[in-house]
Amino acid sequence: MKKILLLISCLLALGIIVYGDTRLGQFFINHQATSVTSQTKLPQYRRILAISPALQEIVLALAEPEQIVAVSPSSKNSPIPEVAQAAQKINGQISERPGTEEIVALHPDIVLLPIVFSRDQAGILADMNVNVLPLGIPNGYQELKARLLLIAEKLGLPEKGRALTDQMDKKLARIKEKNKAIQTPKLVIAYSVNGAFGRKNGSFDNICREAGAVNGGGVVNLKQGEHLSKEQVVELDPDVILCARSIQDSKIHQDILRDPAFQTIKAVKNHRVLLVEDRYISSVTQSFVDAVEAVSQLVYPELWDFD
Repeated sequence: MKKILLLISCLLALGIIVYGDTRLGQFFINHQATSVTSQTKLPQYRRILAISPALQEIVLALAEPEQIVAVSPSSKNSPIPEVAQAAQKINGQISERPGTEEIVALHPDIVLLPIVFSRDQAGILADMNVNVLPLGIPNGYQELKARLLLIAEKLGLPEKGRALTDQMDKKLARIKEKNKAIQTPKLVIAYSVNGAFGRKNGSFDNICREAGAVNGGGVVNLKQGEHLSKEQVVELDPDVILCARSIQDSKIHQDILRDPAFQTIKAVKNHRVLLVEDRYISSVTQSFVDAVEAVSQLVYPELWDFD
């Protein structure tokens, strides 16, 4: 009981679960009490609804298909095979950014939603006596694990949560073992269709840190929504540039290679401007460790045996 209370208190402090008004405040008071008293009788949800592809990815890994009321098209078309396969088993469908009416019409018995764009909606749903779990964006691997364990606890599936995080720990431990051979960390810059990104303490920054690399955006304290200028990229002189492989980004790779301003940087001179799946440069789910592994293999191929 004390451990659960401590976990929830830590999560509240870290912003992994968030409330900012009295409506959600009362919700969390009630929800904490439910969690503490549910050690002998865990909830058995039959109509779980997660709003956002990231939260759906987590729920699909924890719950049985018949427990999930709906998923969005992006989950059914996920580039992650196991996510797409699991999502195809769900009959119900929900919009990528559903309105309150659409959510209520599905009669969920619990709703997980990202507070980053749904704070008002969470409050409205709570007012309507909908069981809501608003979730913030985790900052770093430990917060990501804590959020995953919280979700598993709230869904009454703590064993599955622990099994999933144990797998993540083991994979990350293997990567960290390889990191010991790194003598000088390499500087990496990531590009999307909007330009060079990677805010300090953001998803890509955390991925690089765990992979033993240095995120260029973090070096210059890049903030949310900001992008590196061409001058900053040249000054940082990255060892590796990773370009998102999505359709709209496909020409960025060639643009960088041909840009006269970039001909002097190490990544271009050494042919280290590489294409990477979008999911490997941003992840806040259990796939985070797969992203770390992918970045490690791209940045430090000498550490990996690909035979």
